[in-house]
Amino acid sequence: MPSKGISVYSYIGVPGYAIGFAVPKQEVLRDASHNFTSHQLEIESSNIQGLGNFIGRYEWTVFRYGERVADAHNDINTLTGKIEGGTMVATQDFHPIITEDAIITYGFYAAGHGEVGLTNRHQSYVTICSRENRVWMGSVAPPDSPAAQQPFSRFVLAAPHDNGMNSMMTCDAIFDHLNTDMLTVVRKLVPLLEHVKHVPDHFLMQKLPHIVYGLSVTQKKTISIMLAMGARYFEFRPAKLLPMFQKVSGLRDTFYFQHACIPGLAFDGFLREQVAFLDENQTEIVTIHIRWDNIVADCQRPTTDEITQLLNEACARAIRSPLTWGARECFDQPIEHLRRTGTRLIVVIDADKYDSWTAEAYATLSPASILARFESMTTEGQESSDLTILQCQATSQSIKEVLIYSVLSAQGASSCLTSTKGMLDMRTLPWIRENALDRLRAEKTIVIMNDFIDGATVDTSILLSRQRLTL
Repeated sequence: MPSKGISVYSYIGVPGYAIGFAVPKQEVLRDASHNFTSHQLEIESSNIQGLGNFIGRYEWTVFRYGERVADAHNDINTLTGKIEGGTMVATQDFHPIITEDAIITYGFYAAGHGEVGLTNRHQSYVTICSRENRVWMGSVAPPDSPAAQQPFSRFVLAAPHDNGMNSMMTCDAIFDHLNTDMLTVVRKLVPLLEHVKHVPDHFLMQKLPHIVYGLSVTQKKTISIMLAMGARYFEFRPAKLLPMFQKVSGLRDTFYFQHACIPGLAFDGFLREQVAFLDENQTEIVTIHIRWDNIVADCQRPTTDEITQLLNEACARAIRSPLTWGARECFDQPIEHLRRTGTRLIVVIDADKYDSWTAEAYATLSPASILARFESMTTEGQESSDLTILQCQATSQSIKEVLIYSVLSAQGASSCLTSTKGMLDMRTLPWIRENALDRLRAEKTIVIMNDFIDGATVDTSILLSRQRLTL
């Protein structure tokens, strides 16, 4: 009988919570003891009521001490495997759900039939972290405590990968005026599009918003929500729009996060959100790493003076107490000193980093090559860099066949980036929890980076920070 499989993943970091996953005549209830495991559900047409009816509902429900506090669903056709309706039809609509003591994040990948190595099972994950994560640095290194006398480098920081690609707002302003001349230029500037040079312009024009969303948008949350969840490290690639984008869009002439030449969040807006958070949460410290890798030359970069001015203007917005920013020397200074001097925004530019990412290892649909990169990293390798980066997300769009398939099949919830999210986290995050501190012992800041920043990733950084600060 026709059926469609769904792989479900959950992480619960708050007492009293459980997550139920259900399809017709099959359900499972998961609590914190099931963290970093998966469960397989199957929507069977034989379990769907009604002759000739092949549409069954998949639903997850979050319970707090037995009371339903959140849910989402999709109606899935067992003949085609496609989503016929529901509340998880488009990834950009998967907004965090905030309860009185938790932040719930979730995602859904609409799988095809297993083309080009992609899974043929829909993927669904739900994570729950505490709202207390907003002030986790104050919790693991309280003011005046022995932990706060240790260097900032003892912290392990959660990082949203490409955090500035967290909405389509900027892109949409450009797409409203898209024409074939603009598309021709973009084809030349973005090397990956060489793989789809045979795809007609009119098809790309129609699909481009879904394509950009599926291949470039790696976060769904505002910066403020990422910070509230516990993220404390942000890489930002600021540059101005391509001149032709600036000409037609009507967008402000300022610096935006750039993914090649695809623009995201405005830099000044990003800084304002950081400062507003730090002003409200006096124990917290954020690191920003400004870089320009892979940005096309036609996107004008800010000068050092312009960056300094933007940082000064942002810090001047602090109301509760003076806030300033510092450079790489802050990594070696005591946490208490940074708080006392108000230096709670650390900004480094093109810093050298010891990074797990390589183009070859991360062009993957499975965790093996990423775990191999983790295994290859050593304390000695850390010594010459300020930052040690453990990246958990794959860049499967770098696989030619996956890219072409993703372009041709682009729709609301079909991003190849989401196809591996739950499965990779189930392997990468436990490895980091169990091995990172034993293998990476240098006095260097460790960063855990991930797509679609979630409760499991931030809680892992907090757990390891607590361990490092009690050594």
